[in-house]
Amino acid sequence: MGVIRVQKNSNYVVMSKVGLHDDRLSWKAKGLLAYMLSMPDNWTFYNEELMKHSPDGSSTFKAAMKELQECGYVVRRKKQDERGRFAGWETIVYEHPIENEEDHRQIENRRSENRRSENRRSENRQSENDPLLNNKELNNNLLNNKELVVEELEQVYQFYQSHFGIPSPYVMQSIDQWANDLSPELVLEALKITYKDGKTWKYTEGILRNWAKDGITSLTDLEKQKEKKPAPRRRSQADVWNAFNNYINSLGDEGDE
Repeated sequence: MGVIRVQKNSNYVVMSKVGLHDDRLSWKAKGLLAYMLSMPDNWTFYNEELMKHSPDGSSTFKAAMKELQECGYVVRRKKQDERGRFAGWETIVYEHPIENEEDHRQIENRRSENRRSENRRSENRQSENDPLLNNKELNNNLLNNKELVVEELEQVYQFYQSHFGIPSPYVMQSIDQWANDLSPELVLEALKITYKDGKTWKYTEGILRNWAKDGITSLTDLEKQKEKKPAPRRRSQADVWNAFNNYINSLGDEGDE
């Protein structure tokens, strides 16, 4: 039994496999999660409206929604108006599960940083005089890029899980954000350095922050930076003998005392 795929020129969605491969979720919960993640980021969810798009009864829908909430994929929060009064509920859907409120704050902070970074990149792109692509070429390029990024992200997740264990929700979200800010290949390279040095994810983020400050967004940029750095000076034979003589003289001085 194989998989029959179609050319994805339109009506497709790119999403993480984390929820679909989460063994805690039933198939009905995975289907509901995939449907909600296929909606735009600013989509407002209403339970009554969601139930209209499936023949399942309300009890099945509520059971699936409860699973997603218990596993950290869906959070219901109170909304407030400008005066701080209760103004209804909002449903927040996470591509990777969160465990607590601190995870949510860290994710929101990273999203804010990412939006500012994306705005700066957008302004830079607009200032350049690149030839315009037609819509068909642009859509095909965007599709190919998205599929390539998803494949590269899978390699990053696999490396992390093989060498550091199952990543926490915050680490998974951070991996996504850094891959978007820089590139998946750089995140993978930073993880390899982290593993070699016996460190943790915080060490990886430190590496990525330094690369971002230096304007490094690809492995090619990283290689160019390495070429610019002067190689460490090798000790000459004279240096070795001088060090040896100094050591011998120090032994003689100790004996005189």
